[in-house]
Amino acid sequence: MPRSSERIGPYEVIAELASGGMATTYLARKTGEVGFERLVVLKRVHPHLLKEPSLRDMLGDEARVAASMRHPNVVPVEDVVDASGELCLVMPYVESLSLGALLDAARGAGERLPPAVASRILLDVLAGLDAAHEAKDLRGEPLEIVHRDVSPRNVLVGTDGRARLIDFGVAKAARRITQTQSGIMKGTIAYMAPEQLRRRELDRRADVFAAGVVLHEAITGERLFDGRDEADVLIGVLADEIPRLSEAALGLSPAIDQVLESALSRDPDERFASAAAFAEALERALSPAPPREVGAILARLGAAEIERRREAVRVFLDQPRVEAPESTPRRRSSSRAIMMLASAAALAGGGFLALGAMRRGAPSPARANAGVAASVAAAREGVVIVGTNMPRGEAPGGSGPVRAAAAEARPASVTASGSARPKAPASRWDLHANPYRAGEIGDNRR
Repeated sequence: MPRSSERIGPYEVIAELASGGMATTYLARKTGEVGFERLVVLKRVHPHLLKEPSLRDMLGDEARVAASMRHPNVVPVEDVVDASGELCLVMPYVESLSLGALLDAARGAGERLPPAVASRILLDVLAGLDAAHEAKDLRGEPLEIVHRDVSPRNVLVGTDGRARLIDFGVAKAARRITQTQSGIMKGTIAYMAPEQLRRRELDRRADVFAAGVVLHEAITGERLFDGRDEADVLIGVLADEIPRLSEAALGLSPAIDQVLESALSRDPDERFASAAAFAEALERALSPAPPREVGAILARLGAAEIERRREAVRVFLDQPRVEAPESTPRRRSSSRAIMMLASAAALAGGGFLALGAMRRGAPSPARANAGVAASVAAAREGVVIVGTNMPRGEAPGGSGPVRAAAAEARPASVTASGSARPKAPASRWDLHANPYRAGEIGDNRR
């Protein structure tokens, strides 16, 4: 079946990956000159969230800051498409599952991630966080970046065994949205530092707390702070006792308890001062698995989803492309207009031929009618050539089979330069149709 794909600038949408309260993400293909192509991810922010101009500016500013980061454990923002009342953030596609999806798959199989695998994933996350926290602008001034939303859904675990952080530059704007729309960050509360819940000034230590919550969940397979509603979760973050993993029959030493106690301290001054310090202590307490072991776990637990995406790409590439439905009516109306104008011109030309014949000696009506018929036939032949659907990429007047056949049928009285022909309408890409749905991204309910 021919495909009619949606196109946003140089990006051609392949399939939807996830949708939620703040945005919808798509797998897409970027194309360019000389056959250039590669896969990207488009995060399309819902238009109703962009009605406040300051929010649009905030998203754009934060995305530009995120674009300045280059680190193996950070997925950067490569482009920002701001057009037609929409905002799309563009990121490179990493074949992966979110840590949240991986933990869900493990629970579904009745398993937990091996502690060494959880350690490897969190060490990658902490390396990405430290790079962001230490980032500087072109003048060498600290950018003071704080992620604000370190959670399992914002950690990608790749088929290469490497974990990467995503969504730098979105969390600050997402917090702004919650001031007017309840529920968008419902699940994210479970990973917020106490000072963040109290709306106090934040620094890198807020991300350290969130990474500690993610580490605890990656090892145990269960949320550290959970409850019936947001109030329950909030109370848990502020007051619940942190369980000791060495007592949970997981075969872990008390050293991991000390690491989590420091990372999850409610007092920022008693927390690890940096992601690098957290990583150093974690590596000593819980030796990490090699990346190939992480990749093997992902290949086993996430095989179905990875294969679904690969199949979507194959289907997309194998289906023939069709023109945008919106362009078809315009093309038909143009052909009708050309035919009407050509017919009128032919009739007028026939009238002038008959008048001239009368002045030269009034030949028989049969001869005059023959002149009219010849002119009409020539005009119609020209219209057929213009109205014919030419192969994609061939301009009118080319050397394709349609033109050759028309040339053979052309009467001898009509020369190749007898008249200028109007150009066929240019091909058009599909206009997008804004497929927005609520779901996973904003509410963090994996």
